[in-house]
Amino acid sequence: MSAAPEPVQAADLLTVEEITVRFASKAGELVAVEGASFSLRHGETLGLVGESGCGKSTLARCIAGLLPPDSGRILLHGSDVTRARARSDRRMVQIVFQDPYSSLNPRLSVRSTLKELLAVHGLARGAAAERRCRELMALVGLPAGALDGYPNAFSGGQRQRIAVARALAVEPEVIVADEPTSALDVSVQATILALFESLRSQLGLGIVMISHNLAAIRHLCDRIAVMYLGRIVELGDRSEIFGDPRHPYTLALLAASPRIRQAAGGARVRLSGEPPSPARKPSGCHFHPRCPRAEDRCSIESPLLAVASDSHALVACHFRDERHTG
Repeated sequence: MSAAPEPVQAADLLTVEEITVRFASKAGELVAVEGASFSLRHGETLGLVGESGCGKSTLARCIAGLLPPDSGRILLHGSDVTRARARSDRRMVQIVFQDPYSSLNPRLSVRSTLKELLAVHGLARGAAAERRCRELMALVGLPAGALDGYPNAFSGGQRQRIAVARALAVEPEVIVADEPTSALDVSVQATILALFESLRSQLGLGIVMISHNLAAIRHLCDRIAVMYLGRIVELGDRSEIFGDPRHPYTLALLAASPRIRQAAGGARVRLSGEPPSPARKPSGCHFHPRCPRAEDRCSIESPLLAVASDSHALVACHFRDERHTG
């Protein structure tokens, strides 16, 4: 169970309210996202983290308008776009997918890909479209000559830059980056992450960054939402999530992240077993079968996502007021 959504603020660019997404499966109904809520402001980067299968990508597709939720609302500048989006609304939110090898049309040159978008959305034609294409190449750090190439002529990092240019072509206000570096070599991941940071600074974009790379999330993101089995279990500022985590699952994620030196006396939470199937979620708090802090009530009562004491973070845990070190 989630807390009641906060009132929409005038400064909010994107608001996600109690989004739930269900799928039919052979094992029964699968609830991929369950009551997810958060907001995003201009120029802010929100990190979305959690184990594979927790619902991050499903939520990303809802935000981008590619998948309708079963319940809840998505608002852009306070306007409800959950069920229908005008062309301007669709332009406003763009997604960059995980795999740059499959997200580009191999039959179209970079120039054709970009000019087609500019024409469809009535943004530019002719010489103006050519100028805009060159501007987009400069924005993502590619030479103008790349416009003549086809996707198979580029490296993975270059393809991802082209995918980012395609997203920027329609002048969005929100970019949803769904694991944008996980299919790339380690040597180029940092350059793509630096590109997102630069674009946020230059264009004032709001970014939802989905990643398993906690070091990247810590560097890039202003706020962080932690998901487990479809629910957001902790949501707070970067300093709160990394400096004063309150949910045992957040603690476990941070403990599993590689680090050069472990803090002396730090609490280190280790998880046992694999996450349960989304089609057979545990009762109460979904995390209780793997949680070292669980008590009897955890298997019965679903904790609210509520503010922890001495913190601004929202935490879905019966013991959210307990502090940890590490």
